[in-house]
Amino acid sequence: MNKILFSLLLSFLTFSSYADIAGRYDDGARWAFISDDDSNNVAVIDTFTFSYTDQIELKAKPTHLEVSDVQDILVYIDGKAPTVYVYDLVQKTHWQMKMDDIPTEITFHSDEAQLAVAMPDRVDIIKPLKREYVATITGIKSPFSMNFDNGGYNLYVSESQSGKTLIYRNHDGQRSYINVGDGNVSELTLSPDARLALASQYSDNSVVVWDLSMEMTFNTFHFNSQPWRPYVSSDSEYIVLASKNGQAQVVESWGGEVVKELKLTGAPKSIRTGWIETIGIIESKGALDIFELATDKPVQSVSLTNDLREVVVVSDSKTLFATQEGSSKLFVYNIRTNEVLKEIDTKLSKPHLLAMGITNTVCH
Repeated sequence: MNKILFSLLLSFLTFSSYADIAGRYDDGARWAFISDDDSNNVAVIDTFTFSYTDQIELKAKPTHLEVSDVQDILVYIDGKAPTVYVYDLVQKTHWQMKMDDIPTEITFHSDEAQLAVAMPDRVDIIKPLKREYVATITGIKSPFSMNFDNGGYNLYVSESQSGKTLIYRNHDGQRSYINVGDGNVSELTLSPDARLALASQYSDNSVVVWDLSMEMTFNTFHFNSQPWRPYVSSDSEYIVLASKNGQAQVVESWGGEVVKELKLTGAPKSIRTGWIETIGIIESKGALDIFELATDKPVQSVSLTNDLREVVVVSDSKTLFATQEGSSKLFVYNIRTNEVLKEIDTKLSKPHLLAMGITNTVCH
């Protein structure tokens, strides 16, 4: 018995020390990676201790940055080379995968092993860790947006100038098509439960909601000005909509009922939800508008010293982090206590992209 206890204790101590090895960034809910517009450097921020930790020098300046929490790799593209760049967060090694054209967007499958790589009029699916090429999808027209559903069963590729949306079944390559809106549309949004697909339709300032299980339009919401890309809370219960003139709505996602209407400080720049999906957060120029999703309490506005660039709510839904225009520091807001916290210096000249392995933003 003593030998068993000693073995268990030794295993625990070994695991604990292994988990705390300096520079081992393998906890997707903890580490945030911040790119710099002026260099190839990425700052590493500890979101548990609200502190700067390290800096990683990449092989190129990222225009898109993704993290695989499962495989502990940082994947990025630079908008210039026909290349997907990979950095191993544990082994601290770099490698590249050559593509047939210059990538414009990347997004991970839910298994975080497969990566969809958008290029002009095509999408390639690769496995960056194994350095494998899996599939090529053609017959689509750029520009387009792409999303894996939360289970990774399907990849949705939506053409931005028509609303035509390819549903590519990931395990066997079977294709089907739907139209989420017509003409010029926003990037597609999927609800985390893979039940709804949403897009803003710019020709008539509406938001079209498509029911994927019923294979029909679920509802359409009209605004007096151009709507922002729609947002769905991470529990799939609420849809948050906002338009350029500051008009906003909260919609109950199952019945399609508008449960809240509000007036924002200004035109929306980003939409997020948090604190276990009871709070809506809409950024506009100079302010964050904070409101409860399901009550009549009035909107509270938090003034911003700098406009925000990239906005992320961490996985426990309690804290919002954002890069800022004209500042080397991260803006930090405690959603649960409605409190602006001390900024975190990234030690970068112009912080921009903010990537984490796990966040509360799962509908995009």
